[in-house]
Amino acid sequence: MKEEIARDALIATADILNKAFLKGEAVGPYALVKQGCLIVRHRPEGPYPVVVPCPGVRFIINGRECTQPIPVSSKDTVQLETVKEMRKGEWSVTVSSDGLQAILRVRPTVELYRELPDLPPARILQLSVVEREELHPPLTWDELLQELSRLGINYGIDWEACFRAVTSCDEEEVVVARGIPAEPGKDGRVELLFPLNPKVPVVAKEDKAVDFRKRFVFTSVEAGEILAVKHPPEQGRPGTSVKGEVILPPSPRDFILSAGEGAVLTGDGERVIAARSGRPAVSRWGNLVKVSVLPELVHNGDVDLASGNIVFKGDVLITGNVTERMVVEADGNVRVGGLVSGARVQAAGSILISGNILSSVIIAGRVPTHLQRMLPQVHALAVGLQEMTMAIRQLLGHPAFKQGDLKGGIGPLVKLLLEGKFSHLPAAAGTFRKQVETMPLGMAAEGLEEFVREVERVLVRSPLAVRDLQEIETLAARAGEWEQAFAFTPSTESDVEASSVHNSTVIATGDVRVVGSGCYISRIEAGKKVTVSGVFRGGEIHAGGDVHVGELGAKSGAATRVVTGPKAVVTVGHAFENALILIGGRAYRFNKEEKNVRLLLDKDGNLRSYSMATTS
Repeated sequence: MKEEIARDALIATADILNKAFLKGEAVGPYALVKQGCLIVRHRPEGPYPVVVPCPGVRFIINGRECTQPIPVSSKDTVQLETVKEMRKGEWSVTVSSDGLQAILRVRPTVELYRELPDLPPARILQLSVVEREELHPPLTWDELLQELSRLGINYGIDWEACFRAVTSCDEEEVVVARGIPAEPGKDGRVELLFPLNPKVPVVAKEDKAVDFRKRFVFTSVEAGEILAVKHPPEQGRPGTSVKGEVILPPSPRDFILSAGEGAVLTGDGERVIAARSGRPAVSRWGNLVKVSVLPELVHNGDVDLASGNIVFKGDVLITGNVTERMVVEADGNVRVGGLVSGARVQAAGSILISGNILSSVIIAGRVPTHLQRMLPQVHALAVGLQEMTMAIRQLLGHPAFKQGDLKGGIGPLVKLLLEGKFSHLPAAAGTFRKQVETMPLGMAAEGLEEFVREVERVLVRSPLAVRDLQEIETLAARAGEWEQAFAFTPSTESDVEASSVHNSTVIATGDVRVVGSGCYISRIEAGKKVTVSGVFRGGEIHAGGDVHVGELGAKSGAATRVVTGPKAVVTVGHAFENALILIGGRAYRFNKEEKNVRLLLDKDGNLRSYSMATTS
């Protein structure tokens, strides 16, 4: 209704202007559009109305198309033609990377129709159009069937979805075929039929009496007991891709069960049985699970010149002290009821010292023998690759170096360095490869063999094929990770716990806990966490995990520092000036006394210090 009223008003206005013009009344020049035609009125002597073209309309005057504003005379021959436009649609069928879906992506064809509306009289007439879109499917049923056939898609086709897609005028993605995913199997497992004892028992506070027979109770077994049962893996079910191909499920993980000392393996390899009484223990490396029964030696009194050193393939319990220049070595855990002074205590398991550690060396946990042999090679690779990275970066940044000489990559530069300063790296890579190949069955950690292949590719077989510095940087970082893994790769995580530490070295592949007054002028190395309830004054802490210290450093400014990996969190109850924290190579030195501090690397790798009072 509104459109009809507007049109009638337009016609009436045009008639009035036209009559006025015919009567010779003072009416200015004008042009209007009526029913798709341009009507022009002006006096013979002018001036003339001006018409402004617009996109979507061909404005042809006297046989020539005009795209700019132009005066129009009543004697001119004028044509107005609307332009029809078509945007061709697109479609494609793709198969997902896992082969389980065929996806049809469609964008419809668009036909754009334009109409020229009636426009009221104006001295400067701006042309305009009314547009209308019509959408059409971009493909036909036959085209879709041909494409599915061409791609080999013949399984799990959703014909209803196909029909909807070829008749749809929407831009969308439609899954037109679905395969059946493979069902993964179940990994094998080793079931332990004995409880795992705590790593290190909790030590009572200094002012409380110590009852070793009640506080140090470890799991024990009798000869003939079944210690472990191997459950074989269960295979999964294959699936089918949209191309009808069989999708094999991933192979489930299997384990190798073996018996260590004091235990025997049944003929079918599925059970381990205790051959003697003692403490059951388990160690794991890769897919190998070894179960043993360790004996326990109880030494009443001190370890001194009268008793001699103690070396025992099992657990050792010492009710007294370990005195000057004495040695205690055990393949299991060591528990000392008194103190350790001027001695060395080493255990494959954990070490618990009820008293203090004075001028001694304490080592808990050990790296398997084959890893000890491999450590020098992986260390040489880690250091050498890091130095090579720095050397290449310096050469590439030197003004005399021509970047155009290495358009095909930095391979020639790598080869040149391997023939000169870094000639030892190919030999280290070869030795490392042979050592990995001769590792015990099931001992190779996941990713180790792939790392060896990549090292040989870059350093031995194809150094000329190295494209950019990032390849060397990545390899150097991986070598460093493997070095750290080899340095702290025990069969079990072994801990050390003591009351206090003075002028000593304490090394553990697991945690180190000092529960008494603290540590003084000592070095602590832990594969995992370090906790010092009291003070740590003078010396260093190196930890693979988090560190907590009650009081760090001293007013005298004694050199004290803590070194951890990039993912660690360090908390300090009270830090003195000049104490140093290094997390992932980033340093933070206290320039004044601070309390309740929490330090860690943020997401950008910057070392941040927070007050625990404000972050809690």
